[in-house]
Amino acid sequence: MDWAALSPRGRPVDLPPYPFDRERYWLGPPARGADLSATGLRDTGHPLLGAAVELADNGPTVLTGVLSVADAPWLADHAVGGAVVLPGAALADLVLEAGSRTGFGLVEELMFEAPLVLPERGGVAVQVVVEAPDSSGARPVRVHSRPADDHEAGWTRHLSGAVAEDRDGEARPGWAAAWPPAGAVPVEVEDGYERLAGQGYEYGPAFQGLRAVWRHGEELYADVAVPEHVDVAGFGIHPALLDSMFHPLLVAGGDADGLRVPFELRGVRLLATEARSLRVRLARTGDDGCAIEAADDSGRLVFSLASVRTRPVPGGTVTPGPVSYRVDWVEAVAEPGDAESVVIPCAGGREDVPAALRRLAAQALDAIQDPRLAESRLMFVTRPGDVAGAAVWGLVRSAQTEQPGRFVLAEVPDGYADWSRIAAVGEPQVRVVDGRILVPRLARREAPAEPAPALWGTVLVTGGTGGLGALVARHLVARHGVRDLLLVSRRGPLAPGAGELVAELEGLGARVAVAACDVSDRGALAAVLAGVRLGGVVHAAGVLDDALVQDLAPGRLDTVLAPKADAAWYLHELTCDHPVTAFVLFSSLAGVLGNAGQGNYAAANAFLDALAVHRRGQGLAAVSVAWGLWETDGSGMTGGLGPADLARLARAGIAPLSVEQGLGLFDAALAGDDAVVVAARWDTAGLRARAENGDLPPMLRGLVRAAPRRSAGGEQGTSLTALMSRLAELTREEGLRVLTDRVRGHVAVVLAHGSAEKISVDRAFTQLGFDSLTAVELRNRLNADTGLRLPATLVFDHPTVSSLAEYLFDTLAPAAPSPEETLRGALERVGSMLTSAKGDGEAIRGKLVAVLQSGLAMFGAQAKGDADTVMEKIDSASDEEIFALIDNEL
Repeated sequence: MDWAALSPRGRPVDLPPYPFDRERYWLGPPARGADLSATGLRDTGHPLLGAAVELADNGPTVLTGVLSVADAPWLADHAVGGAVVLPGAALADLVLEAGSRTGFGLVEELMFEAPLVLPERGGVAVQVVVEAPDSSGARPVRVHSRPADDHEAGWTRHLSGAVAEDRDGEARPGWAAAWPPAGAVPVEVEDGYERLAGQGYEYGPAFQGLRAVWRHGEELYADVAVPEHVDVAGFGIHPALLDSMFHPLLVAGGDADGLRVPFELRGVRLLATEARSLRVRLARTGDDGCAIEAADDSGRLVFSLASVRTRPVPGGTVTPGPVSYRVDWVEAVAEPGDAESVVIPCAGGREDVPAALRRLAAQALDAIQDPRLAESRLMFVTRPGDVAGAAVWGLVRSAQTEQPGRFVLAEVPDGYADWSRIAAVGEPQVRVVDGRILVPRLARREAPAEPAPALWGTVLVTGGTGGLGALVARHLVARHGVRDLLLVSRRGPLAPGAGELVAELEGLGARVAVAACDVSDRGALAAVLAGVRLGGVVHAAGVLDDALVQDLAPGRLDTVLAPKADAAWYLHELTCDHPVTAFVLFSSLAGVLGNAGQGNYAAANAFLDALAVHRRGQGLAAVSVAWGLWETDGSGMTGGLGPADLARLARAGIAPLSVEQGLGLFDAALAGDDAVVVAARWDTAGLRARAENGDLPPMLRGLVRAAPRRSAGGEQGTSLTALMSRLAELTREEGLRVLTDRVRGHVAVVLAHGSAEKISVDRAFTQLGFDSLTAVELRNRLNADTGLRLPATLVFDHPTVSSLAEYLFDTLAPAAPSPEETLRGALERVGSMLTSAKGDGEAIRGKLVAVLQSGLAMFGAQAKGDADTVMEKIDSASDEEIFALIDNEL
């Protein structure tokens, strides 16, 4: 047998002398259309399956193939939770193919056991095994896979089931005769796939086949089709078309939290092949099942499925592949408005860059903290290409999260002064380019087509003896084959775990040098680099000194800027003449989005992002990776996060990266062409909640689609007027009860407490666990809930739930009128009656006098002289004089 003929796509394979392990060296089926007659194999004619073999003595039939995104690019359009996953529809089509080849066209049952995740590069070998008939006459079936380039790896079973003879004939279902069925109500699907993307179903163009949906009672009807660029030749039913049949359940079936995937199919029949468009009917079966039928345009049945059942994706089952993002700038439209701002220019001067970024950051901080500007809207203006000015963007982005609505960032060319047009856009961050106003939006970044470039020479890692630096050092050696490492940190060889790390790296074949150095000291850094020829730089050093912007001082700015921003600039200057092929700056999501309590850290990281852009402009290697949260062992700068901190981040929409995911994103950043890469995972539930509550940052609007939550009256949220009107109808006791419940609910969310009822109303917020960050979050939540603009010191001025509820009531509820105002109002109403009275005016006037006499006596005017004087004046006065007398006397 010519084993070379069995290499994938017909490629020649160098084999060792005979005898050898054929299973180990067989790399998969030959190219489609290859001559298999000499091998005893048969060509399947199926695009995903290359060969079939029937074992003797009525044994199993095996169909094999190698699946890869490179050979079938449309597969990349089906992702779940960031991982490219072979759709269950494709597995079902493979089983239908295998069944039809054995004369068993009915799939009685399929049980999905594990998802088949496709790698970015390389392929997956697949086997579809149809066993000999069992005692019932059905033939068991199963599908296995393993990496195509690792023939010592074990096989993973993805599904099992059974196929049987299909004795049913062709049918014309009555529901397909008139289309759409009479009485069916259209369902909105225009942004259906965008909504599904927000839930983690990442369908690319090939799998966006849902064209229209109708609802008729408990049934759904749909038009589905494959796009023109998708080739259906050779498929029984193309997986993209079959998968689209399930999409009405997701788009029109409610917004259930979490990802769901099929786990059981029953009664699958295919009556016609290579369809491009279908009419579909979906009907509920039992509590959690759904039956599906599909017909062509003539009304003939093409496909039927007796029942499909789904289940949530189990944790850890799908390992998301690396998904990174970039910041796109899209054009915005300025709406007419009268918004005004105090413009604060922030331009770098002739001083060196570290000095300039400090001056600009301190200047912006002064304006933010200036009590004279506390009620003003501030617009911070920088110039394009000003690296130092980027620190202002990071600082102000954090200030925007702490004090929403107060600050605007604008990057404009020299001479621009149309500030009202920028303000009218209504966005917190803008950039003016060629007269157009652009706003930032985070967008998914395409996976790099090529692997990361090889790293030669010595690679420097700052912060390399602990935290992320140590993880990256290991990865550089194990994954990228780096053989010379220079690890720099403040303590160097004396850092905890440094010795063990060096031993581990040397055990992997690397030569490792460890140096103690303050990288913010240019002279010290230059001394460490003397005589070293660097081929790569990874700047992972940094420190935290968290505080709200109102509490930041220039000294606390310097603490964070020095090891992060200054060191990056010195590395840039000191390595310009080195053959550096990778210059990686470890930035942070804080610099891109801002993060409450980290204005100084955000400033430093925004500078790193700008430096990467600056280096790229000079033709130098650079990428700044704006990391989200890493799921590490508690070490490093995020090691002190507690459950409340993690819950706060989840509410913000941020999910932790596993070490595997983070290192995969590191590789993707190295391989791409972007100067700035956002490497983060998102908590879609948190993003959707923020979108529904109306507080999703504009930059994240492209990641999730959710309409702001509206009241039954159509009004978004709880307006200030509506809340005040409601409180006006309640007694003080009732109003306080309403506001207390609202405050307790927000407190429970902020503290990640399971029950609002268990929040003590008289215990100090500090005793409940509040700090400056949670205090800001509570204030912002109450601002959004009530429509007020509450002070930053809210929680400290009103330190318990009860006192805060009382403050809100006094602020929101209209004050009760004083006794004098009540009396004046009553008399004004009586005066209006007297003026309009005709014949009975004198009678009313007499009754008024009696009431006034009684009232005066009640309030102490009992002396006869007083009463006589008043009576005389009343008897002789006109109506107008009476009320003037009341005004004067009372």
